[in-house]
Amino acid sequence: MSSDRPEWWDQNSELREELGLPEYEPSRFTDGTYVHEVVEEIESEYGMSVDLVSEDPSYPSQWVIRLGGTACVSVVRRRDDRGNNVYQISADEVRRQIDAEMA
Repeated sequence: MSSDRPEWWDQNSELREELGLPEYEPSRFTDGTYVHEVVEEIESEYGMSVDLVSEDPSYPSQWVIRLGGTACVSVVRRRDDRGNNVYQISADEVRRQIDAEMA
């Protein structure tokens, strides 16, 4: 396992390579920040779970980021040319909107 990657990332990369699929990159925001990193930070800060929930399963899809069940951020999710998820918002804007909603 790479020292800076979780085990699931390496397992996913190995499977994609075996199947001849494009390189894997976890879901990220438009600024390149990985969603799982921001989720971990927010959950730690607020002591509540973060859920990303699809409101519209069509493509591109509309998603809501919820903190402790409260809808805080609405965002469009698209896929990049390798099929990886990119939420159309920056990590800083996600944090700003969650902070404002939870104030």
